[in-house]
Amino acid sequence: MTRPGFSFLVCPDSELIRRRVSDMLEGAGLSRRVYWGDEELPPAFWQDLTSQGLLGGGAAVVVRRAEALPVRELARLSPVLAGFNPSAWPLFCVESAWERGKPKIPAVLKKQKFWAFAEKQGWVWESPGLTERTLPDYVRAWAADRGIAVRPEALQALAACLPPDAAAVDTELAKLELSLGERREIGPNDLSLVAAEASMDPWTMLESLIGGRLSTTLWREVLRERSSSDGLLFPLLAGLVREARQMWMIINGENSGLPDWMVRKKVPAAKRAGPGRVAAIFGLAMEAEHGVKSGEQSEAQALERLVAGLARLFAPAPHGPTHGPTHGRTGGGTGRGGGA
Repeated sequence: MTRPGFSFLVCPDSELIRRRVSDMLEGAGLSRRVYWGDEELPPAFWQDLTSQGLLGGGAAVVVRRAEALPVRELARLSPVLAGFNPSAWPLFCVESAWERGKPKIPAVLKKQKFWAFAEKQGWVWESPGLTERTLPDYVRAWAADRGIAVRPEALQALAACLPPDAAAVDTELAKLELSLGERREIGPNDLSLVAAEASMDPWTMLESLIGGRLSTTLWREVLRERSSSDGLLFPLLAGLVREARQMWMIINGENSGLPDWMVRKKVPAAKRAGPGRVAAIFGLAMEAEHGVKSGEQSEAQALERLVAGLARLFAPAPHGPTHGPTHGRTGGGTGRGGGA
């Protein structure tokens, strides 16, 4: 047996998990089948897991969000994982947020014999993902791979402004590398691009709008998109939907999968927005996506309409004088909106 019978990958960053899986499977000659622990596992999953490769080849059976696997599925897994199948390599991705520097493994999973066996065999890979502590090392490694020097003050500033998400960090670093041209050193003056793009960071954008601070910088980015081919809209839509989903879960007391410090950071804005306006974000995002895919709007037009819609949604209520009692409903939220 030249590889583990099965593996656990414990990391809250999906991009880092993706890379780890790719590294593990390099040269293995296995196809990749992906399933989700927070959804019912279909018959095809069990077939992939027990297949003997009679038709040739094998498969890496990847289970994302394995921390959400219910007890009945874990019990069903035990006899399957008791033996080694050369035609199937199960890879379970535990993606819950870490707490106090340690992974948060569900108790029901830790009780399973196959978890204890995996720990004993060294079949569990753990990473906290990108944190305030690990971001500088991540940037150093990125720079070293490209022969780029990063001045200490620039490294400190980058670590402070980059989000703790590998995919987002890579996007920002790629922009930064492109802006360097032939130069091979990053200094503080090179960070203006990262700072400018941060104005369209989904969370920063929503937090500003919810707080009634529609900045001119935000509109400058929208206007820049009119004459740009950056393709800002769809990454922004994905980020807005992600942030809205997390706020919805925070409002409803559900586990958002975020680190505790990030939840505390987002609670005030989520509560101020309220469930009605958070739900309406989904509707605005769907309208923007439909407008472009149907050919009714360009990406720049959809982006401008999206930002305007968000600005109206979170516009502060007027504080003018009242003129006697009014009848019927005069305020309140926008309702669930579309896509909640």
